[in-house]
Amino acid sequence: MNKINIRPYKAEDRAALRTLCCDVSDRGGPIENFFPDREVAADLLTKYYTDYEPESTFVALCGGRLVGYTNGCMDNRRYGLVMFWLLTPALVVKAFKRGVFFRPEVRRLLGGMLKNWRRIFVWRKSSFHSHQGHLHIGIAADFRGQQVGRNLLKTLLGHAAGSGITGLAASVHDANQSARTFFEAQGFTVRERYPMVLVRDGKEEHYHSLLYVKTI
Repeated sequence: MNKINIRPYKAEDRAALRTLCCDVSDRGGPIENFFPDREVAADLLTKYYTDYEPESTFVALCGGRLVGYTNGCMDNRRYGLVMFWLLTPALVVKAFKRGVFFRPEVRRLLGGMLKNWRRIFVWRKSSFHSHQGHLHIGIAADFRGQQVGRNLLKTLLGHAAGSGITGLAASVHDANQSARTFFEAQGFTVRERYPMVLVRDGKEEHYHSLLYVKTI
């Protein structure tokens, strides 16, 4: 088995990281399970981390292949401001140009998301007024169970501690049992639970978004 190397993100990793993120975004499965446009989804899910705070992202490589990543943010307030004022307006324009909003499955998805206004409001308040951090992590399906996630997280936690951050958070779909088990094994605990709605295959899926937090 080839050795897995953990290192800081480089600009040359951008395309592979975006691809892997979309491959694992739906509870470890592909983003197409509920959203049809990978380019728009990749911007929404990764662009802040790769373009505005790349120093807080770390990747795992095996034989030259990117097999895992952890996107980190060391300041939720900065993240919220960048997302609200810079990334979201550009993303809306891009989505219109690509015809995303004209697709019926996307309109149904957006209708479901409007029912999440309570969670969105809480997220916005937390993002704009908190200087704590958060993270997202993704591992290729054939490299799970090989300590890749644990080693990536350990590296990010060291970076966060060196940056003076005292806590990191991660949001997890309550049906994603493997992610829940992973974060709990790494010392994260559930701080909040938010009811959410997602439209999948034209049907509303009701679940809870679990906010896992670890004190550093």
